[in-house]
Amino acid sequence: MKRHFLFFFIALLAASIALPGVFPAQTSIELAKHRINTSRATLAVQHNVELSVFVTIDAPIVLHRLRDMGIRVNASFGNVATARIPLNAIADVAKVKGVKSVRIARPLTLYNDKALELSRFPSMTVTHDDYTGPAYTGKGVIVGMIDVGVDFNHINFQDKDGNNRIVRAYLPCDNTGSAPVVDGNELPGSEYTTVEQIAMLTTDDSTMYHGTHTTGTAAGSCFNNGYHGVATGAELVICAMPDDSLTDFNIANSVKYIFDYADKVGRPAVINMSLGGQEGAHDGSSMLCRLFDDVSGPGRICVVSAGNDGDMPINISKTLGENDSLATFLSNWYSREPMRGYSSMWSRSSQRHTVDVEIWDVKDKVMLHRLDIPSVAELDSVYMISSEADTIFAKYFTGELYYVCTVEENGLFHSLVETNYSTIDRSRYRIGLVNKAPVGVKLMGWCGGQPVYSKSGINGWAGGTVGYGCTVSDLATTDSVISVGAYCSNNSFVMEDGSTKIISDCYPYDIAYFSGFGPDALNKPRPDVVAPGYMVASSVSRYVEAFNNPAKIVDKVTVDGIDYPYGLEGGTSMSTPVVVGAIALWLEINPMLSPSQVKEIFAATCYSDSYVENGLAKKWGYGKLDIDAGIKYLLAKLNGDVDGDGAITAADITVLYNILLGLSFEHIQRADVDYDGRITAADITYIYNRILNL
Repeated sequence: MKRHFLFFFIALLAASIALPGVFPAQTSIELAKHRINTSRATLAVQHNVELSVFVTIDAPIVLHRLRDMGIRVNASFGNVATARIPLNAIADVAKVKGVKSVRIARPLTLYNDKALELSRFPSMTVTHDDYTGPAYTGKGVIVGMIDVGVDFNHINFQDKDGNNRIVRAYLPCDNTGSAPVVDGNELPGSEYTTVEQIAMLTTDDSTMYHGTHTTGTAAGSCFNNGYHGVATGAELVICAMPDDSLTDFNIANSVKYIFDYADKVGRPAVINMSLGGQEGAHDGSSMLCRLFDDVSGPGRICVVSAGNDGDMPINISKTLGENDSLATFLSNWYSREPMRGYSSMWSRSSQRHTVDVEIWDVKDKVMLHRLDIPSVAELDSVYMISSEADTIFAKYFTGELYYVCTVEENGLFHSLVETNYSTIDRSRYRIGLVNKAPVGVKLMGWCGGQPVYSKSGINGWAGGTVGYGCTVSDLATTDSVISVGAYCSNNSFVMEDGSTKIISDCYPYDIAYFSGFGPDALNKPRPDVVAPGYMVASSVSRYVEAFNNPAKIVDKVTVDGIDYPYGLEGGTSMSTPVVVGAIALWLEINPMLSPSQVKEIFAATCYSDSYVENGLAKKWGYGKLDIDAGIKYLLAKLNGDVDGDGAITAADITVLYNILLGLSFEHIQRADVDYDGRITAADITYIYNRILNL
């Protein structure tokens, strides 16, 4: 009796705040959890529970209605805004005229010595008088980094004169500084804008080093040991947060912050997001994908990781026939407990699919119990099964399971099973999902967290596919972003203590076993490009205690008695900043490059070797990044346009004369128009001939 009462209570609880279609599936579950946790609390306590949400609206005036209600709107992206809403006000917000959906923030997952060499880091230099150096360094370009574990004053972020190249720091979870204001809206957190303020920063998360590593790869500028990055002259805008605050809400606000700063200073910007997740329809319709579509364009480029699930059975799909079903078990891939995560199943239409949630003994191959979740569940209602209330469930599992189904904002039917349980005997007991739909309906599902799909040795049941694709991060499934996979660059490193570290599953020059790839749900190829990502040496945070051990680092640079460590990491997180640095160099040549033009550069300049040619094509995108070839491709497009105004005229000759006479060094990187490594009268002759069509 107790078991049925709790189940009924949760269902009614969710239904009492739900409006059909307003709350996505995951949000309905999160609201149910919040209601459970605060059901015994006072109204005052409930009022203090504040949720980070995305609100989709049908007209800008709706934001004024929300503000009139006392809602804090943070940032707007077309018809979507980020906001902070008290828990006890969320039902009222959902009823506001013009509010189409309200979605709670969801967590995301964090997903270099030979990296530069293999990416063909620019060999081009320019020599004139006392200047000899790289032709392109990302000067005049903003490199935005959104990450976790940033050591803001690492030596790798300083120029040759010791000046920190971080010009802005935004910490969305820090309240010790001034809140940034963008388009009249106050973002949560603090920004730090002066040299003195940034010099006082330590780290956002003393347990993490990921952001220090990725930033060093994209744009590190310490040349003492060869572990510098690509865009060594770019300005850095860092948005950093603790690991448990890495949500799409904070990512959206950070993207807004970086591009707003770039607008204010009139410079192009490229943003690195070495993160991702599998929750979403994988067709570019998820919230962050839509926000990327809104903010991306000429001089505004977002780069995301393809993800590290390339070898995981996390995807399953089937077009159903007569009396057919898609039956699969949730298995624990890493055998870690509790099994936290989800299965997200989508109809590729609004056509409903039903789900039977069952307990199986896969050793004896027998179904033990069907959970008290109706096959034809009420839309938008949350069903919870808990070992505290369900005595049968408790015989096999400790913890809970949630289920909800709805028609999402993209028009697709979606069912979500969220898991947080430990198994009494992992070798025997599984949760099985039997999905049914009318003939011809295509079902596509993805797991996130610990669960993966498995047939568990039962005939007629299906496991997740491995090696066939559809493992790319949902964030990489829109054409407005650049998506990056990883290949193996180096598998042997000498550590600072003299020991040699060998990475046994890294096969140099071949695709990394974990690199996520497509196609996506619309059968579009992903990723766009691959770059070195396994393993990569770069700067790491001084605040992580492990890096005090010489056996854990490959090098350290000591300046003024301070040790700055460098360490190893692998993943598409590491390949993504290589591409970001390359795009920064290309933006220096053409500040108005768009995402589609960047992909044109990949198509024209990426290189293929035997690994690409003999491998699975859809893993490689356009091929391996070639930074140098991209530079030369863009210069050929300019073909003498020294001042970058889009035309070859006498003004370009004037610029060259001024450089030769030492009167100005503006546009010096573009002045070597005949590409011989020197700026001479021959370059002027070249332009004369171009103007005269000789």
